[in-house]
Amino acid sequence: MEEKRIPAPCASKCPLEQAPVYLYCKAMRDLLLEWLADTKSNIIKFYKKRWPLFIVLLGILVLMGVFFIRSPVLIVTDASFYQIYGSRRSGMALLRNSILLFRRVVPVPVSEHAGADVIALVVEAASRSPRAVLFPGRYIDGARIYNSRRPDVPVLVMLGRNPLPHDSFRDPGLIFVQTDNATDLYRAGLSSALLMGETRGVIFFYDENFQDQYRQAFQDGLQNQGFAGNPFFHNTFIDHHSFADIGSVVVAGPAFRFLERGLDIPVILFSWVDPSLTPRAVKMVFDDSPMALAARALRASPVEGEVMIPSRPTVLLDRIEERSDFRKLRRLVRENFQNI
Repeated sequence: MEEKRIPAPCASKCPLEQAPVYLYCKAMRDLLLEWLADTKSNIIKFYKKRWPLFIVLLGILVLMGVFFIRSPVLIVTDASFYQIYGSRRSGMALLRNSILLFRRVVPVPVSEHAGADVIALVVEAASRSPRAVLFPGRYIDGARIYNSRRPDVPVLVMLGRNPLPHDSFRDPGLIFVQTDNATDLYRAGLSSALLMGETRGVIFFYDENFQDQYRQAFQDGLQNQGFAGNPFFHNTFIDHHSFADIGSVVVAGPAFRFLERGLDIPVILFSWVDPSLTPRAVKMVFDDSPMALAARALRASPVEGEVMIPSRPTVLLDRIEERSDFRKLRRLVRENFQNI
């Protein structure tokens, strides 16, 4: 009986392994494995080098989430305010206040002819739980109604330069914010003395909201900046004609009567008007609008009562031709206009 012989393994490769398709697939597999190995190594290096950036981005996302979760601050506005203040300027003011308060500051537009109860309803619909609500002084009745409905929400009435209401009209819980006229006039005196140059005079046009006791603050600012003369004080309704020896003019009230003259005299203006709409003679604008004072008013406001906040000065540096005056005014603002 013959034994079956098992053939010895072939020393050469099988014909299948020598086929072109097989060799191509094997080569592609090797390339893919090599690419995956390189990709894995590159990904590890990428994350090792950039992990601080990812931490920063994660922190920014967390802060943004906190920013939008926090209760907003509401500011009551109307169409006439935007016409005077400017829409772009309003947007910048809202952004600045939002950053300072680290929470959204949201405008609540209302009709100028709406009743107080309607204004209160519009504010209630704007947010269920605001951090605070700022009402311009002309909407004080709406502020009273809203305060009676939502005593848990701080309500600030921005009076500006208007006097405080009588005690009998001050509802408990309302916070009245007034402009610090003494500080404003002292700063205006400092700036006016710098702008007018030497041996020249200054005129201050004022309205009924600036009382006589504030004149001394203006004179103190002039004297502390080296001006030894006496300023001229005139009501804005008086038509003054002699400007030959005047080096600076301060207007705290209706300014059209003076500005329409087109005189080339540096002007400091107390107004809410958009500075871009003023003549080039206007070098500085003191702004005490709710948009300008919102952040500082909220930080300084008590539980109830009154608080005084100075205006936010805007120096129009592009309108100051003399480089020396530019540097002096910038140094003056840095040293004396703190917390603006």
